[in-house]
Amino acid sequence: MRDIKYADSGMDLKKLALCFIRKIWLVLLAAAVGAVIGGILYEAAHIVPESEREYRAVSKIYLDFAPDETGEVYQAYNGYTWNDLIATDPILDVTMGFLPEGYTKEEVTAATKAEILSDLRLLTITVTTHDRERCDAILSAVGKSLTQRGSTAKEFDKIEVIQTTESRLVTADSRTVQAVLAGLVIAAALMLLGMGFYYILDDRIMVASDIKQTADVPFIGYAGSDGGFHAAYEDDLEFLREKTGEIAVLNVVQGEMITQERWSALCASDGVVVMVEYGKVHAAFLGFVLEQLKVRGCRLAGVAVSGADDRFLRRYYGKAIGKQIKGTV
Repeated sequence: MRDIKYADSGMDLKKLALCFIRKIWLVLLAAAVGAVIGGILYEAAHIVPESEREYRAVSKIYLDFAPDETGEVYQAYNGYTWNDLIATDPILDVTMGFLPEGYTKEEVTAATKAEILSDLRLLTITVTTHDRERCDAILSAVGKSLTQRGSTAKEFDKIEVIQTTESRLVTADSRTVQAVLAGLVIAAALMLLGMGFYYILDDRIMVASDIKQTADVPFIGYAGSDGGFHAAYEDDLEFLREKTGEIAVLNVVQGEMITQERWSALCASDGVVVMVEYGKVHAAFLGFVLEQLKVRGCRLAGVAVSGADDRFLRRYYGKAIGKQIKGTV
């Protein structure tokens, strides 16, 4: 009996890569689910309650300045000045007069913003509130107040509203696409890490290297497989019988203990071939069975694998392997 070396086993990277490829659909599925969850969570977190939604309306006001004594227009007005003017009582009182009851000066002042963007004669009034109707009402009242101001103040020949938009819901900067991509990447990464961790710990017997990593014992071949693998096993088994004599086959089932009568029959033979089913017996349990054979003095002829996935074997060993696959005896 050769030495058991399960504790010193390494990783078969080719087997690991093929197992990953076979399960790549899980990564794609996880990525799709993660993308959906990421989008749903983002949208759920950014649903604004009705009471907190903001509405905004804008008016363009044309300022027709009157010439002063020197023939120059009043050019002292800028965005900062207009914000102050609108909030002062002479204009604000007129604005409040165009509004129904229930509005306050503080509300109107806080909601209204006046700014000169480029042309000194073009004033932009922006009103922002949490209610659509109040937003429109304040903007209309401010426009009427300024129009009246244009007809009474000596600095102006006329002030008129040239453009007004209805209040619209202020939409926040949407990052749904970023949330979907983040969910996709995170889910795919977690699935890859999970699969990597699983396959690193997965010690199921699938290929010859799994047996070699478990113990320094002969690998007989793949029983019950097509494409030349089964022929290789039969050839090696026949060779063992000619060389050794009577060969007993021990079919190992994961977790199933062997009776004393079965041990006696195995040890009475000239050699024992341990048969494990492809992908269903762990290397740790195989190592335990091999140790039991050693303790009882049974002569181990080798280990074989039954029910193997021929497609996987052809990818692992090469498509043209055919009958050239032989166990090492």
